Amino acid sequence: MNDDRPTPQLDLKDLHLLHLINHFKSITLAADAVNLTQSALSRKLQAIELELGIQLFYRSTRKLSISPAGRQLLEDTAAIPNILDSAIQRISENFLGSQKQINIGISSSLSLAHLPGIFHSQSNLHPEVKVIISQPTADEIIHQVATNKLDLGIVNHQAGLESKAQVHHQMSDRFCLIVSADVSAPSLSPKHFKKWAERQTWILPPERSVSRVVIDEWFAKKGVQVTPNMELENFDLMCQLTALNMGVAFIPKRALSAFPRKKQLQHLSLQPAPERMLSVIGPKNIVPSQHIEDFTQSILFS
Repeated sequence: MNDDRPTPQLDLKDLHLLHLINHFKSITLAADAVNLTQSALSRKLQAIELELGIQLFYRSTRKLSISPAGRQLLEDTAAIPNILDSAIQRISENFLGSQKQINIGISSSLSLAHLPGIFHSQSNLHPEVKVIISQPTADEIIHQVATNKLDLGIVNHQAGLESKAQVHHQMSDRFCLIVSADVSAPSLSPKHFKKWAERQTWILPPERSVSRVVIDEWFAKKGVQVTPNMELENFDLMCQLTALNMGVAFIPKRALSAFPRKKQLQHLSLQPAPERMLSVIGPKNIVPSQHIEDFTQSILFS
């Protein structure tokens, strides 16, 4: 049977209101944010639900929660406001003389030593471009790139990343073992290393993080079982603590180049070594501005 009912309509202003209601989990707070009364926004929400023919939020005297249909709608449209903001920003940059900018999210699991390779050519290529850097969690970076809130993200590569974002560059990032210069370096023969490793105070990345999974898989292949005494995502801080003889750690080998007191550390290159992949990602199905493309192409990942 043919359905002759007209397709429901939802404009950008209404979509913005729905996202605000979901963000605040309150019609009153969302109404305050857009200078509406609570009753006016309630009537607007009822009109939107009537137009779509489905309930988007469950309301009670104590709380407001999103319905499955509302959750799907907002998840599927999460990128739309950011796409519009990005388009307006590009018009302003290209035709109205506004300062060009790049919004980049950088995972906290990158060390200071990774940054020169990322930014080495930016000041020469486009000194006029404003670079805005944030450091949310890796999952949040991926989400913000997927929804066009960030122009670029730099994260540990993980399964399924290509389905959420465009991968522009990748870099192999090999780990090394560091110990304090005040202790004897361990033998790397399998028999001796296993005994040594299981006696150490380990400083490792957080459990289930990409870096930790890589390290745990390496330990498993060596038949070594260790329990960390401390979990950190900051590899620069790991260097500091290891230099103070507070433990031993695996860090990306390039992280050593930014550590100012290298004589207080010993590092051992392992064969094969734990290894992770870093990725530079951008929104899918979006042609980046030339200054963003130039920035991406100038990154030294080797």
